[in-house]
Amino acid sequence: MKKNIFVYLFSFASLILIFQVVNSNKIMTDQQTRLEKKVAKVNALKDSLKVEKRRLLNNVYFSLDTNQAASGYFGDLGFDVNSTQIKDALYDTNLLSADASLVPYAGMGGKFLINKIKVLNHKWLIANFSNGTFGGELFVKYSIAADASITFSVVEHFLYPTN
Repeated sequence: MKKNIFVYLFSFASLILIFQVVNSNKIMTDQQTRLEKKVAKVNALKDSLKVEKRRLLNNVYFSLDTNQAASGYFGDLGFDVNSTQIKDALYDTNLLSADASLVPYAGMGGKFLINKIKVLNHKWLIANFSNGTFGGELFVKYSIAADASITFSVVEHFLYPTN
């Protein structure tokens, strides 16, 4: 009788051990699969981050803030100028009358206002304008005098066609 109890106990312990080994193997395989998927996803995200960084560097290539030669031009004049000052001066032209505005189009249902500006270098900038219905872009040449006053002249402009 005692021998049968040990046989049953040994058999039961063996079954539990086999169950644990099989279950642990399935859990480990599942964890490994999940880990491989996460590693692949992280690598894909790293690659897309590299692409976006390269794209960002290409987009800021023409920018007063990142162009050392253009920034040095203002240093040679003896005062510091940054793109924010230039943008503020251009936004101030929105306050001018329609006749004095840089946008060379009549109101057509509202005054054209400059919305967005990209300062390319120490001489040029691109600006977007709109009146809520129509919009377009300006290519503007600017100059800064010794007294830090900024003057703008529109080199080229266009109005997007309506649909």
